[in-house]
Amino acid sequence: MPRIGIELNNVCNLDCTHCFRSIYRGGAENNKDLFLPLEVLDKILREAKALGYQHVAITGGEPPMHPRFGEALDIIANHGFTYHFLTNARNFQKTLKAVSTPLRRSKLAGISFSLDGATEATHDKIRGKGSYREVVTAIATCQAVGIKPSIITTINKANRHEIDQFALLGAHLKVERQIFGHQNPTEHNLGEDLILPLPEWRVVERDIARVMTGFRHHISMAVGFYTDYFLPRCAPLTLDDLNIDYRGRLTLCCQLSNYRDGDKDGEDVVGDLKRESLSEALGKLMNLVNKVHQERLVMAADPVQKDKLHYPCLVCVERFQKSSQESMLVQMDGLRASIAPQPVRATSNP
Repeated sequence: MPRIGIELNNVCNLDCTHCFRSIYRGGAENNKDLFLPLEVLDKILREAKALGYQHVAITGGEPPMHPRFGEALDIIANHGFTYHFLTNARNFQKTLKAVSTPLRRSKLAGISFSLDGATEATHDKIRGKGSYREVVTAIATCQAVGIKPSIITTINKANRHEIDQFALLGAHLKVERQIFGHQNPTEHNLGEDLILPLPEWRVVERDIARVMTGFRHHISMAVGFYTDYFLPRCAPLTLDDLNIDYRGRLTLCCQLSNYRDGDKDGEDVVGDLKRESLSEALGKLMNLVNKVHQERLVMAADPVQKDKLHYPCLVCVERFQKSSQESMLVQMDGLRASIAPQPVRATSNP
């Protein structure tokens, strides 16, 4: 389903060790620059609807921290979009109240929860004391009121050993979907020693592929896993996913947007929708997408560069200079000696 991603704000009430976004952490209700203006949201959705987009994926920051979160949901629903959002479950009763009007519930496709430990000790080490119980309780609450919950997990050194437990927990909580993704590298999480060596990513993928077939709920890997297909196929590069940042700008990809190591805008920021139409900005995005495809063709023909393309998200982190650290792709020699590729079911819809 074609969808448009909306970064509703750039504020979060947690300070997670692994986070790869440059987010204001703390109370920021009076800082309007951190929240997407609703008149801009209305304009964007009106123009996106005319182009055939049907679903809104709400991200942040922590989306319910937008001071007009409920009004934003009304705008989305009134334009006829279905929607879901990602949350850390902090203050979930307030969030639940916000989505509980008949109009908002009628368009709510589900709620995704960030869960980064299959055990309380692991999750709270990454996200803060008490956060594991908040997530588990919120998921149970969703089940009780008929909202479809999903789990999204970022795999790193702290939780890599819990993949089987994650799948068991997802089954126990009766979630509809469970998505695993690799940890994108930043100066911060590399300093915290959270990033697995690249050859270990293949082992992680093998373990996830194994649990995919053993449970009734849908388990998948987010795009960014190992692939032998060297041309870009992710939803942002096919224009099936659009990303609008909290400033109202069209960007190439939500994974690159507002990256923690970045200190200035990069080539991935293509248009300001406060000042131009979505169609005008999309023309610029199409030019960038074509440029990326052409670059990948050149890389695929180069014996030295070719192996980098096995991990397309890491190629983009390097290509768009999102991290100040040495690229993980220098580990490719070790990757060649690791295990053979395993089939992995993927999704681009967290």
